[in-house]
Parts: sequence; C-alpha cells; structure tokens
Amino acid sequence: MAIMNKMRDSMHLVLYALVGAFLITIVFEWGMNFTGLGGRKNEVGKVNGKSITIKEFEALYKQQLDNYRRQSPTGDIDDRAETQLRDQVWEFLVMKILLDEEYQKLGVKVTDKEIVDEIMSDNPPAIVANQFKDPQTGQFNKEQFTQALNDPRNKQAWIQVEEYVKRERLGDKLQTILTSSVFATDAEARQKFDAQQMKLAAKYVLLDMSRTKPDSLYFVSDSDIKSYFMEHRDEYKQDPTREAKYVFIPTDPSAEDTAALKKELETLKKEFAATTNDSDFVRGNSDLPPVFDKVLSRSTLDADQQKLFFADGVKQGSVIGPILEGNTFKLIKVTSVKDGDTTVRASHILLQPTGNTKADTAKTIAEAKALIAKLKKGADFEQLAKEKSKDPGSGAQGGDLNWFGKNRMVKPFEEACFKAKVGEIVGPVQTQFGVHIIKVTARDTREMKGIELTKKITPGSQTLERQRRAAAEIQFDAETMGFEKAVEKSGFQLRETGIFSRNGFVPIIGYSASMASWGFKAKLKEISPVLEVKDGFAVMQLTGINDDGYRKYDDALKQELKAKIIKDRKMADLRKLADGLLAKAEGSLERVAAADSGLTIKETGTFQLSSPTIQGIGYDPIFAAALSGLEKDKLSKPLDTNRGVAIAVLTEKTLGSDSDFDAQKDGLRKQILQEKKGQIVQQWTKALKKQAQIEDNRNLFY
Repeated sequence: MAIMNKMRDSMHLVLYALVGAFLITIVFEWGMNFTGLGGRKNEVGKVNGKSITIKEFEALYKQQLDNYRRQSPTGDIDDRAETQLRDQVWEFLVMKILLDEEYQKLGVKVTDKEIVDEIMSDNPPAIVANQFKDPQTGQFNKEQFTQALNDPRNKQAWIQVEEYVKRERLGDKLQTILTSSVFATDAEARQKFDAQQMKLAAKYVLLDMSRTKPDSLYFVSDSDIKSYFMEHRDEYKQDPTREAKYVFIPTDPSAEDTAALKKELETLKKEFAATTNDSDFVRGNSDLPPVFDKVLSRSTLDADQQKLFFADGVKQGSVIGPILEGNTFKLIKVTSVKDGDTTVRASHILLQPTGNTKADTAKTIAEAKALIAKLKKGADFEQLAKEKSKDPGSGAQGGDLNWFGKNRMVKPFEEACFKAKVGEIVGPVQTQFGVHIIKVTARDTREMKGIELTKKITPGSQTLERQRRAAAEIQFDAETMGFEKAVEKSGFQLRETGIFSRNGFVPIIGYSASMASWGFKAKLKEISPVLEVKDGFAVMQLTGINDDGYRKYDDALKQELKAKIIKDRKMADLRKLADGLLAKAEGSLERVAAADSGLTIKETGTFQLSSPTIQGIGYDPIFAAALSGLEKDKLSKPLDTNRGVAIAVLTEKTLGSDSDFDAQKDGLRKQILQEKKGQIVQQWTKALKKQAQIEDNRNLFY
C-alpha cells in the first residue's frame, strides 16, 4: 500500500512534466467533474469557446503548490514562484483542451485492451516500473507488482495509473502521426559528426574598429533611425508592457522586533535544552533547513563565538545563543565534545627585505634575530608587532592571527607554529611573504558538533501596520495633490519601474505579482491602492501603456538603433578597405600585410568548430563557420568578425576518422531524428495555439 501511495503522490509531478511533449493530457484530480459556477465572472479563460473556471484552475494550482512544498518544504513561496506555478497550470489546461480536440478530430483512440497490455507487459510504463524496481538488482519486481495489482485497497490508485497510461498512449499516437514522415540520413549524420569533430587553424589580418572614423563623424538622421527600425521591426517584437512611477515603503524589522524575537528565543532555548528529540524540535521550530552535525572548532568560529562555545561549563547538551547573524538569530545545541585536530593561536611580526638580493634578506634576518633577543629579555610582543610588523591586518592587533588549523598557512609558517610550545617565540621563519617572528599563544584539540536552529528576524504587527499607514497616507495625498508631490511630502524616494510585462518581474523591485497585475488593469495616470510587495508596500502611478506588440520607440531605443547603424557603416568602410588591400595582394596574405603598415599576420591557433574561441578574436561562431568553408591555402574575401573585418588563409582542416563515424553513426541518426521530431512537435504546438481562440482572463483574478 505504501508503494501505491508513493506512486499516487508522484503521479502529478510526472504528469506536469510530460504534458508539453504530448505524452499526456490528464483529467486533473483524476475524474473530478468540474461543472463551474456558471457565469462569465467565474471564468479564468476560454479555449475555443470552452471555459476554464476559477474552481478548476484553483484546484490544479493547489496541487502544484502542494507538490512545490513537498519538494521544497522550507522554501518560501514568493511572487516569482506563484507566477511560475500559475503559468504552468494555465499552459497545462490550455494544452489539455487543444489536445483533446485534436484527438477527436484525428480519431486517435486508446482501447482498454491496449491499456491492460501496456501495464501487464514485461516492459511496463516507467511510472509502474520505477515503483516496483528491486533495489538490489535494479530489475522490475513482477511478484511485488502482482501483489499490489490484486490488493483491493489499491483500486483507486490503479484507476489513476490506467488514466495516465491512456493519456500517454494518446500522446504517443499523436506524435507518431505528426512525425511519421520524418527520417534522418547518413549524410546528415556525417555532417553533424564533422561539425563536432572538425578542427581548424588559420592565419589572418584584422582590420578592427580603431581604423574607422570616430562615431561623431557618422551622421545618422532621425529618418535613418526610423527606417532602420521599420526594416528590423520583427527583431523588436514583445509582449504588452507597462511603465509606472512608484514609491516603496520598506518593512524592515525594528529594534523592538529584534528584541522581541530574542526574548522569545530565550524561552525556546530552555525548551531546546530540555528536549530529547533534537531533530524533530529543530524541524518544527527552525525557519531555515536545519543544520545537523555542524562542526564547531576554534578555526571555524569567529572570536565572539569562540568565547561562547569554549567557555567553562559548555558540554554536550548545552544550548548556545541566541547568536545574531545578519537578519537571523541562531540557537546551537552541542551534541558532542571530543578531541579533534589540533588548532593553535599565534601572533607574528612580519619583516620584509627592502630589495631582492641575498644581502637584503640577510639584513632582514639579522633584524629579526635582534628583535627575538629583545623579546626573550622581556620586551612586549604586542607593542613590537604594532611598531615593526609589515602585516597591516595583524600588526594593528598586536600580531594576533587568531586560531587556525593545519593547511591554513604557508608550509614553513605552519610547521613552526605546530612544533612550538605555548608561549614560545620561534624564528626567524622565511616564507614568500618575508621573515616572521612567531609566538604561539594557545593550543587546543577540542572539537564540538551541534545542531543549528535558525529564526528569521521579521517585522512585527506594529511595524507592518505603521508602514502600511505611511503607504496609505501617500496614496490618499496622491489623489488630492498629485503623485509626485505626495511622495515628496512623505520623505520616501520617488522611483520608476522601467518597462515591465505581465510575468510579474518589475525592474528594481523584482518579481511582484501585485504590481504587475495592477499595472495591467489600470488606466493611464491612475494611482494604485496600497500594494503588498516583497519586504514592504508600494503605491504606483501608471505612466506608460504599450499594447502594440513592439518595443516602444523611445529615446533609449533610438540610441540603441543609432549605435547599430554606426557599427554597420563602420563595417562597410572596413570591407571597402579590405577590398582595396585584396586588389593589391595577388593572392598572398603576406602582400596584404605588406601593403598596410598597421597590419600584422596573426594565427588563430587550432580550435574546434564546435567550440570556436579564436586567438585575437574571442568567441566567434560566424567567423569560424566562414573559415570552415574556405579552400585550404587560398586567400579569403573580407570576412566579418565580432571585432571588425578579417582577411584569412585556412592552414589546417581536419575531420574525424571514418572508423569513428561508423561507430557513432547510428547514435547520431537517432539524435538527429529526435531533434527533427521535437522541432515538428514544437512547431505544430505553436501553430495549434496560434490558430486557437484563447482568452486569458487571469488578470481579473490575480
């Protein structure tokens, strides 16, 4: 029964993953009959006249949300995650309706016998085979499968499995119809093999952008920019967008919130110390995934934490904290205390030679010996370190390097420290950093392990209400005195979102479903209510609407287009220059270089066509492809690169061996065939959705 429960829990995860590839179009909740609540106000959308109700959408969304939480039990469900989950549910429901229509049009059916044969075969569907796999052998356990099949308690689960298999087979049959005429040839396999195996090398001269006129000497009129935009308009297609001004009122935790949590943790600390089930206690109380077996050694803790953990009386069962780290407090319960690796605490004085000669080093060593003599007569180590050490970090601390374990310091320094006794002064010790005088101040072998509970410092109800009131006051004032004046009066900063789309991503703010949703419902110049956003509240004023399907033709785009036009003209100038050099070259790259004193012949080095990083050029697949098409040892025409225009000679071109191709041919053909099928299915899906009448009303609900 446990296996069937596991299969039932994992079923939805499998189903969502497969829908886009036509492997399934399940009935969500396996047989639930969603009749809707009636009336347009309950429709999230329509597909070819068929309604998607808010009830069915929310039911499926809840399943997705539950699955997400099972996979990430301690993860936050933020606006981005919610938006992505809703998008997945929407796509699933749209495709379910469209595919069911296509199955009916094409007469695609799956009989009960086909389903039974599939499940009972020696090679059952993956959803079945994976659940009844012998952990020792990895083979399908037929006996365990038969027992589960005959157990009456599993009746409902098997109905789900049958429905899944039915939908999978429907998808397989549809895909077969769509791709029945697709095939892959040996020639295509060889072409792919050569592209993967081909190695090239070339010589070239580069006419880079520095040889062109300054940008300011290229006159580009407004008419030129507009014409360029119209010619390349398809490159600037986009979904509808909005722009807005907004004010953000943060809800950072106050000092009172921090103090309240710290007080709460003092009580929790007592309960943590008393519990006999540390794991369950931490899982039930920690805001972040628990950390088990956290290593607590002198070398891994900062100075303040060392004082807490290595204080007298700390033993197994002690709870340390609350420890403030960033925006969290931590409680750590010591679960073991034992001897571990040795750690030492040491101080040093670093002296550095003034030059690189042996005499300079000898002089520094002599200086170190003189200081050691003073120290052994009672001179203060800390004071000498502050005066003499060339290590600015530790020198200011009297030479203290704190605690460290092995493999943390350079070898000669480490060996001297771990051999010395506590209180002993050793040296001079030479390293690549200079000459060291070392004093070992402590040694310890204690090592602890602990279990860590973390609590986030979050704003309390009073903080939230205070900031909400501040946002509401701005919103009220904006309606009477105007948005900008209201924000100025509040003392908060006026910001601009930039362009944002329906997907919930608002520049600067990040993913905010509330801001994006309001933005696509509002009218121009409208002022929003107080909106809840991540870590605060926001009030917006809509300043821009673009529903024409193309990027807004504004100053930013004009500047971008102008730069492209100038680059195109510079490349044209470089091609003319290259043509002039070729006219004098007589087929020789050396003559090209000789004709222009600013040119030198460079080599690409040997590179693979599949990984076209070229010396002197960088990553440039277009230039690499042009080189691959050249005849060996023949001078090329002008070739565009990402750095300018090149004239080149191909010097090396090697392909993979015939024997290697024969060994890989079948696999390559299968790969090409799958790629072609995938492209056809993708194109068919795109066309299916484009031809469909899809009405998306989600913005009315979310």
